Amino acid sequence: MVEALNRGARIVVTGRATDTGLTLAPMIHEFGWAADDWNRLAAGTIAGHIIECGAQASGGNCQYNWRNIPDLADVGFPIAEAAPDGTFVITKHEGTGGCINIQSIKEQLVYEMGDPREYITPDCIADFTTVCLEDAGCNRVRVFGVEGRPATEFLKVSISYSAGFKAVGTLVYSWPDAYEKAQMADKILRARLDRLGLRFDQVLTEFVGANATHGALAGEPPPDLPEVQLRIGVRSEVRGAVERFTKEIAPLILTGPPGVTGFAGGRPKAEEIVAYWPALIPKEEIKPQVGVIEA
Repeated sequence: MVEALNRGARIVVTGRATDTGLTLAPMIHEFGWAADDWNRLAAGTIAGHIIECGAQASGGNCQYNWRNIPDLADVGFPIAEAAPDGTFVITKHEGTGGCINIQSIKEQLVYEMGDPREYITPDCIADFTTVCLEDAGCNRVRVFGVEGRPATEFLKVSISYSAGFKAVGTLVYSWPDAYEKAQMADKILRARLDRLGLRFDQVLTEFVGANATHGALAGEPPPDLPEVQLRIGVRSEVRGAVERFTKEIAPLILTGPPGVTGFAGGRPKAEEIVAYWPALIPKEEIKPQVGVIEA
């Protein structure tokens, strides 16, 4: 949701899981920015980037001082108070939870950024290394100094396509030797799948509680882990193979390592995979049109 409100020479743009384009558009309209005013377009783009994830800029998912962020149950969503010169202030409504400070804005700035010197959008290229942040009071951060460059000749195309099927099953193994039990269960299950002649494009095992987040960087876990969840998934172009895999999870409970639980949800289901393929297309191939349909 984006709302643009006149405030004299300023406009206020609020966002809940919006995107950079929806934030930039009201600024271009209200301030009359030219299509080649790269610095101002980049500033509007960065304003959109900051508020596009909603409360992530106002304390949600914030690593800095996260224990002391107040009242996330009633978190306030960020607001960009934009000025014609491309500067803006990020704030939130009074009386709402969360917090807005330089640290929270920095964390959102680097989120899904890629090359900080070349944040490419259909309207311009924004240079994040030029962004300046200034404390402007309680829950107020001023953003200024943003520079931009001409847009590329391409638009990004996001294509979705059917890419087979998948299923994920889980079991929880308890102390003692929780990790070793989960590893053994994984080996047993893979051996049974192989004996059945099932072949998959991918079989992925994760040990939640041991290394599912950090992978090999987690190192060897301590020997006294209280519990470890075995999470194993498969993908295949053949739905029947995936469905057969789902029937092999429950038997592990009574034909595998001891101390197992966590199967109350029942047999996992085979799901269609809708994959994503990004591509580029020359802008001259696209002809934007706006139509008004009256009911």
